[in-house]
Amino acid sequence: MEWGSVGLGAFLGIALTVGLLALAVYPLVRRSFLLWAALRALCFAIMSVALFPVALTSPTLGGEFRTDIGEIALSIAIGSTGPFLAAYIENRPRFAQIRYWLRTLFIVGVVGAIATALAPLWPGFDLVHDLLLLTMILGMTAGLTAAVRSGSRFAQYQAVGYAPLIILGLLVLAYELSTGAPVPYWPVAALLAVLVDFMVTAGGVINGYLTVKRERDEAWADVSEARIAVATDPLTEIANRRGLALRFRDPAHPRPAALAVIDCDHFKRINDMFGHDTGDEVLIAVAEGLKQENVFPARQGGEEFVVLIYGEDYQRLAETVRRQITLSVLEKVPEVPFPVTASAGLTEVRPNDTLDSAVKRGDEALYAAKDAGRDQLLLWQDGKHSQPRLVHGV
Repeated sequence: MEWGSVGLGAFLGIALTVGLLALAVYPLVRRSFLLWAALRALCFAIMSVALFPVALTSPTLGGEFRTDIGEIALSIAIGSTGPFLAAYIENRPRFAQIRYWLRTLFIVGVVGAIATALAPLWPGFDLVHDLLLLTMILGMTAGLTAAVRSGSRFAQYQAVGYAPLIILGLLVLAYELSTGAPVPYWPVAALLAVLVDFMVTAGGVINGYLTVKRERDEAWADVSEARIAVATDPLTEIANRRGLALRFRDPAHPRPAALAVIDCDHFKRINDMFGHDTGDEVLIAVAEGLKQENVFPARQGGEEFVVLIYGEDYQRLAETVRRQITLSVLEKVPEVPFPVTASAGLTEVRPNDTLDSAVKRGDEALYAAKDAGRDQLLLWQDGKHSQPRLVHGV
C-alpha cells in the first residue's frame, strides 16, 4: 500500500466534503463566505494533486507543468482567503477598512497566478510569484490581527486554523527567497497545515450558518412581536381594531358566523366614583370575560368591545358572553359594589360583508339595546332589532 496515495486520497475526500458542505449551506443563508470557502477547497485540492509527491498516470501532468498548476492553484487559494475572511467576520462598521483590504488579496492572488503562468517566458516571474505569496500571507496575517484586536470573535476562531499554514508559508518563502532552492517535501507539510485549516473552516461554515439562522430567527421574532404589539390593545391585551380587522380577513381562520358590538353600561359612573385606575381594572375584567371558546374578542376603544362569534349557535353564545362580563367584573374587581352590566348589538355576518359593514349593523342594534333600557342583547335583522330567540336556560 502506498501511504502517500492513501494520504492524498484522504485529503481530497476532506477537501471535497468541506467544499460540498459550503455549497449545500449557501442556498439556506446566502452568505458569500460560503462560496469563497468552496473555491478555497477546490484550489487546495488541485494544489494537492499537482504538488504532492505521488506519481500520476497522465503524462501531461508531469514536470514543470504540474508544478505550475499547483502553484497557480495555491495563489488563488491563498488569495481567496482574503474575501472569505472579509465576508465571514462580523458586519460591523469598525471592520469596514479591514474587510476592504482583505478583499484586495484576491486580486494579488490572481496576479500571482498569472506570474506563475508567465514564468516559462521569463524566469523572473517565479520570484514575482514568491513575493506576491509573501505579500498575501503578510496581508492576511495583518488583517486577522487587526480583526482580532478589534474584537472579532470569528477572526479569533479562524486565526487558530490559519496559524499552521501562515507559519509554514513564511518559513518556506524565507528559505526559497534566501537560498533560491525549494524546500524538500514542503507540499506534505502544507497538506497537514491545510487539513487543520479545513477542519476549522468546516466548523466555521457550520458556526456561520447557525449564527445567520439565529440572527434571522431573532429578526423574525422581533417582526412577529412588533406585529402582535401593533394589533394588540396594551391595556386589556386582547386585539385592538387593527387586530380585529386582521382576524376578520385572515384566510387561515373560518369566517365568523356573527359579530357583536358590546358596550359597558354607565361606565362613566365607575370612573367618577372610583377613579380611572379602577376603571382600567374593570376593562381588563371585561376582556377576561369575553375570552370564551369560539369567540374572538377585541377592544374597539373606550368601554366598547367587538367579538367575532363562530358556530351555528351564535345567538346563545353572544348572550352568554354578554352576561359573563358581569360575573367577571364581580370576581376580579370586588371594590365595585354594584353589578357592571353591558348592552350588546348582534348581527349575522353575511357572505359579502366587510368588517365595517358588519360593525355598522352591530352598532345600530347596540344603540337600540341602550334605548330599550340597557343590560340586554338585541339582534339586527332586516333593519329591525329584536331579542334573539334563545334556547331556555341561557
